[in-house]
Amino acid sequence: MSPGPGPAERATVPIERPAPPADAGTERAALVELCIDLADRLRETGPALRTRLHRGLAEVGVIPLEPDGSPFDRGRHDAVDREPTDDPARDRTVASTELTGYLDRGRVLRRPGVVVYALEEVRDDDRHDTAR
Repeated sequence: MSPGPGPAERATVPIERPAPPADAGTERAALVELCIDLADRLRETGPALRTRLHRGLAEVGVIPLEPDGSPFDRGRHDAVDREPTDDPARDRTVASTELTGYLDRGRVLRRPGVVVYALEEVRDDDRHDTAR
């Protein structure tokens, strides 16, 4: 039998017990939220790591939404800006995603913030000005 802890090994402050465990759903939601925040921060600085993070999220049912090229839908997208276009086929389509949206097992966590193409007719005066 070994003798107990030596004098230097004795606790001098009370040991705090951890909080009771949260339910698994709450913990999962907190981890997903943390991963989404990290993905946002990695958009410019770590695109490869962001892609890996998105793959990991998808493996547990969290799907990133980046609807570039899709028709703009007010019910599913938040328009954050517009991009002029002279191509009628691009009018009211998503030019780019500024803020990735996320679905968790079909439930919307965040809608994507998108830039939307807007048709701008070029006036004859404008055409002549650019030709000069």
